[in-house]
Amino acid sequence: MTKRLNLPYTTQDLFPQSVPSTKQGSMRAGSIASTPSSLYIPRPTFHHNSTTSFKNKFKNVKTMVKRLFKPSTLDFETAIWEIFHLIINPKKMYRSHYYYRQQSQQPDGKTSYTRDDPSFLILVTGFLSVSAIAWGLAYSPTILDIFKLVLYMVVVDFYITGIVIATVTWLATNKLFNLEVGLNKYSANYIEWGFCFDIHCNSFLIIWCLLYVVQFILLPIIRIKKSIIALILGNSLYFGSIGYYFVVTFYGFNSLPFISSNVVKSNDRNPARVLQLIVVAGILPLLAITWLITLLLRFNVAAKLVDSYFN
Repeated sequence: MTKRLNLPYTTQDLFPQSVPSTKQGSMRAGSIASTPSSLYIPRPTFHHNSTTSFKNKFKNVKTMVKRLFKPSTLDFETAIWEIFHLIINPKKMYRSHYYYRQQSQQPDGKTSYTRDDPSFLILVTGFLSVSAIAWGLAYSPTILDIFKLVLYMVVVDFYITGIVIATVTWLATNKLFNLEVGLNKYSANYIEWGFCFDIHCNSFLIIWCLLYVVQFILLPIIRIKKSIIALILGNSLYFGSIGYYFVVTFYGFNSLPFISSNVVKSNDRNPARVLQLIVVAGILPLLAITWLITLLLRFNVAAKLVDSYFN
């Protein structure tokens, strides 16, 4: 990601203070939606030259490709910091770091929040490859099978799935947060597809940590047949990681400065509030109910998926 011209972060940058609201219906700072952001106000549509827009469309992609061949420009220190906090405290990462490391202004006057440094993707790809090799050595001990497993876990599980999810969230969030202009890329509230893919990459880290690393370590216990401990442990890993994925995704979109969830007026339709309700009142309860049903039916999700993966 781009540097801030060597200027140090201020206390306000690292620990932003949100002003308490005296209006009825304001939300508590400790809630899932308390990530600092400004009040959501539909902004006007900006019209710019189409040639300029086309040149800027793939600017971050071109920048990332160029930096791949210039190792001195890669910021692995920042990427490691992001990975560490995305796993243990994603809310802090978005609040004190990623939210404020906005990319430089585009020629059309807009700010891009999409990564232009491939260091994060390089590290995540490396972590996935190492874990895939470990799984392959344990359950598919041939070079060809290990190579196929690495390709599947990295390309299919991470990249292709991420492209699909990013496309769906890109369409959905632009419809939700741009009530008047929708997918018009000239809107000040327009959310880039690259940002949606970045959010997937950030959220996927907990899935890698729990399902690719922790599950691998605990697999001898998880695969014990007719064991209630194995059943609870395996199913909790899967449903817990998926639920955490959606929570981190919410934090990511809520970090955008034009999305508000700090103040919710009872008479206004706040898109961030809608997104919060989808996650908290929709997805998470559904996952909890499904988890409970699998326990009652004694269906070990982890054991079944591992068997289907390697057989």
